[in-house]
Amino acid sequence: MTPAGRFKRRLSPVLLALMVTALMFIWSNRQLTASQSLPEIVTGFTPEGWQIFDGVKQFVPENIYEQINGRASFFLAYDMIRMTFVSYVNSVNPAQFIDLSIYDMGTTTNAFGVFSTERSPEAPPLNIGRAGYRSGADYFIWQGQYYIRVISSEAVDKLQRIGMDLARKVTECLPDSGEQPWGLAALPLKDRIASSIQYIKVNAMGMDFMHNTYMAGYRKNGTEVAAFLSRRDSAESARVNLDQYAAFAQKYGKGVERLRVAGVNLVSCDMGGSYDVVFHKEGLVGGVSSVEDRGLAIRVAIEMWQQLHIE
Repeated sequence: MTPAGRFKRRLSPVLLALMVTALMFIWSNRQLTASQSLPEIVTGFTPEGWQIFDGVKQFVPENIYEQINGRASFFLAYDMIRMTFVSYVNSVNPAQFIDLSIYDMGTTTNAFGVFSTERSPEAPPLNIGRAGYRSGADYFIWQGQYYIRVISSEAVDKLQRIGMDLARKVTECLPDSGEQPWGLAALPLKDRIASSIQYIKVNAMGMDFMHNTYMAGYRKNGTEVAAFLSRRDSAESARVNLDQYAAFAQKYGKGVERLRVAGVNLVSCDMGGSYDVVFHKEGLVGGVSSVEDRGLAIRVAIEMWQQLHIE
C-alpha cells in the first residue's frame, strides 16, 4: 500500500470533521474579503481601453437617493444594505459608457424580490448567477443576496459583448449562500407561467397588511390567472390576515361570501367586475386575484390549496 493510501486509512472521523470545518472557515473568510473589497475588485474589471469615470462609489440607505433619486424608495422597501456603483467610459469615445450597479440586499429573498419585480417577462433569460436576463446591451442578474445591473449607453454589439463579459466576472466574484426563497418552492409548479413569479416585501396588491408575499401567473383554461401566497408567523396570524383581506374587500368591493368547497374554506370577494378568492392553510394566506370568472377563481384557489408545498 502506498504512503498516501496508509494516510487515508488512518484518518479518523473526528479528524475529517476538523478538516471540513477548517476548509469552511477559510472559504467563508475568502468570501467576506471579496465582499469587503468590492470597489477594488470592480476596478480590476475595467475593460481594456476603458477607464473609470469619477471613481468607484458606495451608497447606503441614508444617501442612496443621491445616485437613484426617484427609485431609492423601491430598494429601501427591500432593506437594501449597500450599493456599489462604477461607470466605465471608453477612453477613445467618451460617449460610450457602461454603468455597473451592485446592490447588496442583505438576504437572498430580498435580492430575488428586487430582481423579480424589475424583471421583464419578454427579455431573453441568461445562464448567469441564480437568474438573469438581457435587454439590448443591458444585463440584470440575481446572485445570492446581490442584484446586479449592467447598463450600456447604447445597444450595439460591441457594448453587448463587453457588458456580458463584465456581468459574468462580477457575478462569479460574488458569494452565494445557496439559500432558497421559500415561495419558489411553496407555489405550485403546475401551469405556472415561466418567469412570472415575484416577491413583494410590503404592500402587495396595494394592501398595507399584505407583506412577505409571492405572486405568480398561471394559465388555466386558456386564461391567465394571478395567484399570491403570503406567509405569517402562525396559523392564528394567517387567520387574522385573512379577516383583514375580507374587511378590505367588504369596504372597497361589492361583497364578501364565505364558502366551503371540496373541504376547503374560502372567502370569495366581489371586487366589482372581478373576483378574489382567498384561503389560509396553516401559516399561509393565498388565493387568486382579479379573475373575471368566479367559478374559475374558486377552482384555481382550491387547486392551489391542494398543491401547496408546506415545509
